[in-house]
Amino acid sequence: MLAIERHNKILNLLDQFGTVRTIDLASNFSVTDETIRRDLQILADKEKLMRIHGGASSTTGRPTLSSFEERSSINTPHKKSIAEMALNSVQPGKTYAFDSSTTALALVYMLPNLPFRVVTNALAVIQGLVNNDNIEVISTGGKYHSKTNTFIGGDNVNALRRHHVDNAFISCLGLDLERGASEGFEQQAIYKELLIQISDRVTLLVDSSKINSHSEYYFSTMKNITCIITDSGIQSSVASQIVNLGIDLKVAAI
Repeated sequence: MLAIERHNKILNLLDQFGTVRTIDLASNFSVTDETIRRDLQILADKEKLMRIHGGASSTTGRPTLSSFEERSSINTPHKKSIAEMALNSVQPGKTYAFDSSTTALALVYMLPNLPFRVVTNALAVIQGLVNNDNIEVISTGGKYHSKTNTFIGGDNVNALRRHHVDNAFISCLGLDLERGASEGFEQQAIYKELLIQISDRVTLLVDSSKINSHSEYYFSTMKNITCIITDSGIQSSVASQIVNLGIDLKVAAI
């Protein structure tokens, strides 16, 4: 990987999480700590980030709420592989929920036109299924939020409570193995928190770059997650930690 590619990926991670650790970046990019420290100093000299002990921070110290379009272009091959593996869990006659994540949307685009129900607050999910006449699509309503391409607030939380969900397919901006899954947008975190409560199973679709990181708002502890589907970039030690928590871990080849 060229240095400029690493720099762009580092800045993307800072947009998502607000902070990054040198040790994690070195592992993710398969380079030495010294290489990452040099990368961070170059970006700091350009005022793209701030150096902190053990890593770097965004210039505000907080993650940036990325638009749906921006998120759609990140780690696309990883999302496709994860979605393909998740497709094996979908059966006719069930009710599934999808959040507004681009990883969940990758799965939506693969769904067969079979009789099952889909509950969502994401406009892209609705649009992706509108021509599948065998699938019953249910929007939980609310006010449209253009940056995340979702419907939020209003009566959508109460609407969600009325449904039974067999399996919720969701993602996150960060997965901390101690505290759980987190989001960068509070209203999305609230929605996902309730979605987890009403679902028999919770399948977290998360690419390996988000593991061992966190965002602003936690919405699920690890014990509430039934299954995690990630990509082969996950470290073996981290995979072992997840399995030891009693979570069904599936790793998709990239």
